[in-house]
Amino acid sequence: MKRILLTIAIVISCCLALDAQPKQEFVKLCLAPDHEDWTYKCGQQAKVTFYAVCQNELLKDIEIEYNYGPDNLDPVFKGKVKLDSKGFATIKVPGAGQPGFVNVKANLSYEGHRYSGRTNLAFEPDKLRPTVTLPDDFTSYWEDAKSKAAKVPMLTRVRFCEEQSDDKVDVFYVRIQAVKPGTYVYGVLTVPKTPGPKPAILRLPGAAVRAFNGPCELAYEGFVCLEIGVHGIPVDQDPEIYRAVSANGLSDYVTNGIDNRDTYYYRRTYLSLVRAIDYLCSRDDVDPARIAAYGGSQGGMLSIVAAGLDKRISALFAYFPAFCDVCGYYNGRAGGWPHLFRNPKQPNIEAKLNTVRYFDTANFARFVEVPGIYAFGYNDNVCCPTSTTSAYNVIPGPKQLLLARDTGHWLYPWQTEAALNWLKVQFGM
Repeated sequence: MKRILLTIAIVISCCLALDAQPKQEFVKLCLAPDHEDWTYKCGQQAKVTFYAVCQNELLKDIEIEYNYGPDNLDPVFKGKVKLDSKGFATIKVPGAGQPGFVNVKANLSYEGHRYSGRTNLAFEPDKLRPTVTLPDDFTSYWEDAKSKAAKVPMLTRVRFCEEQSDDKVDVFYVRIQAVKPGTYVYGVLTVPKTPGPKPAILRLPGAAVRAFNGPCELAYEGFVCLEIGVHGIPVDQDPEIYRAVSANGLSDYVTNGIDNRDTYYYRRTYLSLVRAIDYLCSRDDVDPARIAAYGGSQGGMLSIVAAGLDKRISALFAYFPAFCDVCGYYNGRAGGWPHLFRNPKQPNIEAKLNTVRYFDTANFARFVEVPGIYAFGYNDNVCCPTSTTSAYNVIPGPKQLLLARDTGHWLYPWQTEAALNWLKVQFGM
């Protein structure tokens, strides 16, 4: 009970202090596993205590509806329980029969509004492995693709942006030819006004079609920062243009061309990562021995891909990476964003399954040998922990996990601060 009351105090203080979290609700419904690390042996029964905090007080004598089941799949049990006169209710959850996560969800009604909470219980998560298999020709396929793309001239165009530059950094908008003639990768380059070659960060974006405006904040920490888009379109246009493109040709870009590995949308994106690294290595103000990949969600996916695809990446920070073990649903468990293959009867599914084997983050993770720092939480239903954990577990290189179990698809400030400090140590800054 003392641990739960301490947790309540922490929850309240965090809600007041952190703007990195989602919008806070009037009532916060909390689910507290009986193991402090939320981790259990396979088959071990768990207990979860519910409590609800409103204006720093525990609610009492309120009915809770709850359910539990495998991570990101349909629940296997639904029930109701009532908060007692002290404000607590406890349920028992059967242990999972194999390594993975069990999701417990709850909701209540208070003063005419509905509030919800969730937690994921981990069952021997260190034993999780991806369901996606590695193609025999995975390495040769990508080496051949890189070799052909390397023959395309960079034909770089750089535009200085005086209005976004200041006394600390210079800002440039760049266009770099990549993959084939007439195809480009666009980005924003921020360069610190300090002498000599500097470490660089390839900053990679989450899923969206949007602009990139202004200097990258990491440049003020001493890094040359190249932040690129993934769609092969300029990154400095009016927002209306991105809304129009997103609603039309790029509305479902993650499945464009998925029937064939040579036509899949992310093929050009992955090869553009290599070209962006080419560009950074070509600059006199960049130390080519100190280049890091950095990003979350789709950006976390691309950070791992970049490190697995190109040995010039010497460190990475990847948080809640997407596209991990996307075959999971087809194999009876949760898969990563964008949650493909929930319908096993979709047309041409065998061809699609074969394509994603060449693009799955988990398969690139198998080739990440450089030091990396990673971050995710157990309550993420976008890039669910079954997927991110399975990919993390197969990374052979030195790795550190900034695990905040209660986080969803977001980070605490301490995680980004720790990652930045770690990168500085890696690069001798």
